[in-house]
Parts: sequence; C-alpha cells; structure tokens
Amino acid sequence: MGMAADQCVLLFASIHFVLKAEQLFKAAGIAHEVVPVPRQLSSDCGMAITVACRELGPVRTVLAGVISIVRLYRQEPGGGYSELPITTDEA
Repeated sequence: MGMAADQCVLLFASIHFVLKAEQLFKAAGIAHEVVPVPRQLSSDCGMAITVACRELGPVRTVLAGVISIVRLYRQEPGGGYSELPITTDEA
C-alpha cells in the first residue's frame, strides 16, 4: 500500500470485527490494509488492520459505537511497536 512512514496497527477481538472494520473503512474512504498480526504483537485474532496514524481520528469516528479496537500500536522506525491509548466513545 505504501504508507511507509507513520503506520498504526489496529487489533480486534475476532476476524469478524476485522472484516466489518474493513467494510466501514472502505465506505468512509479511509486508506487501510488487512495484514497478519505482526509477530511482536499478540491478539485473539490472526489478522489486523494498518492505517496511517494521521487517520486515527476518522478511524475512531467510523468505529465509535460499532466495533471496539482491542489494542492499538504505532510502528516505530526501527521495526518495533509502541502501544497507544485507545480512546473511543464506547464503554
């Protein structure tokens, strides 16, 4: 996809939520990619979605009240990941 610089990885509870989030992102015009969960990260689901971190505002808006992000990470330049806080309108 070529969003090299500032990528964020979104983990969801199941593949069902990954696919639903993908549908919502497509409908909203948010550039994204469904990828295997990176080995350094763990999840109950084997797939994740990457987006440009600058898109987190629109991502949260689209997902609010519909799908919960289980974990959110920013990919570091050296290849590692740092966890970011998940802030949504959901309980």
